[in-house]
Amino acid sequence: MLSERVCVVHMLPRSDVVDQRRSGADEKGKAMADLFNILKVTVGPKKLTARVLVNPGMPLMTSEDVEATARVYYLAPAIAEHMCLGDAGSKFQDCMGHTELAHLLEHLTVEIMNETGLAGGISSGRTRGVMGDDRLFDVEISCPDDALAVGALSSASFMMNWAYLHADQTPPDFPGTVAALASLVGSLRGEAAAGDGAGAGSGAVANGAECGAEDFGPIDTEGASVVAHDDVEGAVFGGAAAE
Repeated sequence: MLSERVCVVHMLPRSDVVDQRRSGADEKGKAMADLFNILKVTVGPKKLTARVLVNPGMPLMTSEDVEATARVYYLAPAIAEHMCLGDAGSKFQDCMGHTELAHLLEHLTVEIMNETGLAGGISSGRTRGVMGDDRLFDVEISCPDDALAVGALSSASFMMNWAYLHADQTPPDFPGTVAALASLVGSLRGEAAAGDGAGAGSGAVANGAECGAEDFGPIDTEGASVVAHDDVEGAVFGGAAAE
């Protein structure tokens, strides 16, 4: 049995995030800080748990910046079809327009894992708030492979950082990221790069804020692709498109 181990992952090794948290939100820090600070990652035999801080000055809910949320949707439109129980409906699209950014991070992470074709039959996740701090969340991801889960989480954080903070820069290459992650994990496993399976949407997804049940059927993500969209206001997910 694989024993549980804890590793600390700092997305950006700076002290200013901690200083901001102690002194309160500082708008001047927004230009420097990332959207998230992943404080700790715990890897167990079946799941990865990331302690995620939504940095001070950053939005907590997707509804606070619908255009940025739409950018995430256009990067990975298949997330709208994820099963998601415990919110507004049975699919993530029903709550995507008004949910925690950490919840969106979870779904994007799971979709990246799913698109590699290396996540197994069912990929699932769960996002929970940490009592006493409304900016702190535990994001749980099913973990068939720790390198796959950590790589997907890091990639999802980078993509959301672009969508919410740096939309004027070149958009992330979602298919390229998936292919690179699949190649990396394949090499670590001693296998050939899973190029044919990456991005095919052949995996199954069942995830959400109160997901974690293992009896969900597969979600069809076939045909999911990344298309450049200038009109982010045209995105529709759960009726939350910008007016």
